[in-house]
Amino acid sequence: MMVFKKNKAKPKPNLNPLFDYEPQQLEIGKETLHEMSLIQAQYYDFLVTKTGYLVCLLKGTGINLDLLNASEQEDVFNEFNAFLMSTLEEADVHQYLDMTIPVAFDDYVLFWKKRYLHVLEEEPTNVAKITLIASYVDYYQTLQSTNEMSTKVHVIVLREKLTDKTKTSLELAAAHLTEKSQHFIRELESSLESYDMEVTRLNAHDIRGILKHLFNFSQH
Repeated sequence: MMVFKKNKAKPKPNLNPLFDYEPQQLEIGKETLHEMSLIQAQYYDFLVTKTGYLVCLLKGTGINLDLLNASEQEDVFNEFNAFLMSTLEEADVHQYLDMTIPVAFDDYVLFWKKRYLHVLEEEPTNVAKITLIASYVDYYQTLQSTNEMSTKVHVIVLREKLTDKTKTSLELAAAHLTEKSQHFIRELESSLESYDMEVTRLNAHDIRGILKHLFNFSQH
C-alpha cells in the first residue's frame, strides 16, 4: 500500500474545490481501510471517490500475441498506440491497469457443496460417489486458497467529475459516465476489431472482486 505525505509548503491544487479531501500521512496499522482508501462509496456499478469523481471500470479481453508473427504484433501495437493518442486529451480516461489475479472458484465450490449435500441426502449409501464429490470440493478450495491458478485482467478506469455532493449531481454524472463508457467501448473495439477485442463494463459484483484483490495485503 502506497503512503502519501502531505506537502504543507506547496499544497497541490484541488481539482474539485467542493471536495476537500487530500492524501494524508498515515500510520500503518492504525488506520481503517476506509481511511486509507480514496474510495468513498459504491453507487450501483460505479465508485465514488473522496476527491469528487464518479468512476467506472471497463475490462478488455486480451490478444494472444504468441499466435501472431512479428509483423502482425507490430500492427497490434501500432493500432493500440493510435487509439491511445486519440484518447490522450480526454480527461475522463483516468488509468489503464494490467493485473494478474487469482482465478475465483467460488461458484465451482458452491456448486459441488450443494451437489455433495444432495447426494448425501438422496444416496447416503453411495460412498464412492460421495467421496468423489467431496474430493472436487477439496480440490477447488485448495486451488482458491493457494492461488495456484491466475489470470491476466486488463482494466480501464473512466471517471466523471461530480459538480457537488447532491444526489442530482450523482445521477447526472452516472448518466454522463454511462454514455462515455459506451462510446469508449465502441471506439476501442472498432480500433482492434481484427483481433476480436471485446470490452465490457464491470458490474458492482465484479468491481468488488477487483477491489478485493487490490486490498489483499497478503498478496503484496
